[in-house]
Amino acid sequence: MGLITLNKVLISDKIDGVCAKTFAENGVEVVYKPGMKKEELIKIIPEFNGLIVRSSTKVTADVIAAATNLKIIGRAGTGVDNIDIPAASDAGIVVMNTPGGNTLSAAEHTCALILAMCRNLANRHTELMNGQWNRINGIELNGKVLGIIGLGQIGMVVAKRMAAFRMRVVGYDPITPAEVAAKNGIEFLQLEDMWPICDFLTVHVPLLPSTRHLINEKVLAACKKGVRIVNCARGGIIDEEALLDSLNSGDVACAALDVFEQEPPSCDSALLQHPNLIATPHLGASTGEAQVRVAKEIAEQFAALRDGKSSYGCINAPLIRAALSQPTLAKLARLVGMALAPFASNSSVISVQSTDTAFVPSAVLAGLLNAKGITSANLISIKQVAVANNVSFEVKEGGSASEITVSAGDVKLTGRVDGETCYLVKLNNTSTFIPLTGSLTVVKADAIVSILPDIANRACAVFFAGQYAFIQAREQEELEKAIESCPTPCLAKLVMA
Repeated sequence: MGLITLNKVLISDKIDGVCAKTFAENGVEVVYKPGMKKEELIKIIPEFNGLIVRSSTKVTADVIAAATNLKIIGRAGTGVDNIDIPAASDAGIVVMNTPGGNTLSAAEHTCALILAMCRNLANRHTELMNGQWNRINGIELNGKVLGIIGLGQIGMVVAKRMAAFRMRVVGYDPITPAEVAAKNGIEFLQLEDMWPICDFLTVHVPLLPSTRHLINEKVLAACKKGVRIVNCARGGIIDEEALLDSLNSGDVACAALDVFEQEPPSCDSALLQHPNLIATPHLGASTGEAQVRVAKEIAEQFAALRDGKSSYGCINAPLIRAALSQPTLAKLARLVGMALAPFASNSSVISVQSTDTAFVPSAVLAGLLNAKGITSANLISIKQVAVANNVSFEVKEGGSASEITVSAGDVKLTGRVDGETCYLVKLNNTSTFIPLTGSLTVVKADAIVSILPDIANRACAVFFAGQYAFIQAREQEELEKAIESCPTPCLAKLVMA
């Protein structure tokens, strides 16, 4: 079950060559053009089905609007704040990242910065280079409390490594259950309970409206005096002005930032020049091993989605995950939706009955709208596209696990999966067995009676179902010539794919 077209991919940021090599092994043409200006990207993006970026390329709404053939955007890394995900979803474009590719590198860099803060190594190095021999006491990690905000893959690895220093590890995540945290040696606490007890804080969350300035003036005031803070996640999670004030007052003893609200930050920034700040230039994922992993993984994930094998890494496609778990039912839903299209007027209420109501109704609607020429409708965009086209629908649970029943107006169709093939088995009260494959031309049955011999010579098969006929063409052009003489025009020409 192929879900996306993937013939040609653009790589617009610097990435390891294993990415292009992996695409080539999977039969995908690659164009490698890092460092383009936005205007050039907008000009050439219509040529491509896929786009690979790291953090430099900004995939904004106007880039997406120009990407008329784009099916998938891949971030070779974790953070996707440089991609307009709502705009991509509206356009039916999959957004994908590589959740695990840089986990070890980012976690190790976090641990390195925690250790560096204990002795403020950056300052001691600079002082020694300037001839100063300052043997200033630092602190030990043993017995200290580390608070981890965000217990995804990176947060979990940090917890495991820092526990080896005999730190008490506490953490919070809005998704990860407390039981899972406990199994990984993390004491689960609410944020307000973490602030007063933590000697160290590290954040491992995406930059979202809900996480922007998560560490702010109010939070810093609630923190334990002398707390040390690390951010190797995304600039903007920490309010840099509030952090500077807390460093100046001594409420924050030291901070280590690998990411900034503006990158690169101004070299004369008061925060960057602060003696108790350790700063690195967004190095969290910058190891040779991580760059090879994310480059290879993003290409493999693209190919796996194309082939209908996996949706791993998809950020905005929960319905695709559900469809991949039942590929033949997903195929049937789309084809039955296409078969219903000739009978559905703009004012029709579409009814869908299935044992699976998670993705089947959406797949039916996508098939129906595709058959009507609305190519942007798919399992990602269907909600927005349905609303934009004033499509009304209702969902009923029931029937056979291998069947889907749909209706519009006075026409009711039932489709069934038999092996790997999908069939139309009932139209209203008439039983039939029409394979939903190839090209199907739908006409009124009484309109072709007089030319039936001529049609039969040009068709693979003619199926009658009540007052309608479904014609599978041998040669579509010849069939269309024969049908031109019908007293009423055909209802639809469907390509069942």
